Amino acid sequence: MRRFFFLAIGLLTWQAGAAQKMRDVFAAMPDSLLEIMTRNNRLDCIDFIEHDMEARVRNRFDGFTSLRVMTLDYLDLQLTERCRVEMKLLPAEDSLNYICMVRTYAGPARESTVTLYTPEWQRVPQEEWLRQGPDYAAFWKTGSDPAGEAEIARLQHLQDMRFVTASLQPDDMRLTFALQPGEVTREDSLEMEKILRPLTYEWDGRHFVPVKTNDRE
Repeated sequence: MRRFFFLAIGLLTWQAGAAQKMRDVFAAMPDSLLEIMTRNNRLDCIDFIEHDMEARVRNRFDGFTSLRVMTLDYLDLQLTERCRVEMKLLPAEDSLNYICMVRTYAGPARESTVTLYTPEWQRVPQEEWLRQGPDYAAFWKTGSDPAGEAEIARLQHLQDMRFVTASLQPDDMRLTFALQPGEVTREDSLEMEKILRPLTYEWDGRHFVPVKTNDRE
């Protein structure tokens, strides 16, 4: 009888972990990960957004932080004017959720960092969840026109600094990377926008794997 009691307790604990929600993850996350927000700041944001109010609070830097979107498994937070944070709960094969966090910084070029955490907020090494990272050449569309290939090569050489942003989505398990044009002329920037394409990865329960695309799309 005692054995069955502990089995039932274990099952309930497992179910609670599997039913993890973003609101609870955001409330309980370590303060050190979003240093300018206190736990009370986060709880206020949750309370405001759940009551259809503007979820905007004054942070430790005496600026404002806004929780823009929060669903059961996704969060979009404007931490500062120059820093946006996205979080997504990713189901794993062991029925626990990993937490993916994307920080995007603007200043002056935009760039992102992507981090994966366990439910206990232990950082997971990138090589364990992103085996094939975005390759610089893959951001550029290719074609059969030699003149077009020459133009792509010219634009590629203009990218001394390679800034890559990442984004999550509230309604799927995808992670998308985009190459940002560097310090180039407006004309070259417009040409790059025509040729550059995002690279999308999909969560398979253990890793983000590339979504295949046509090279000429």
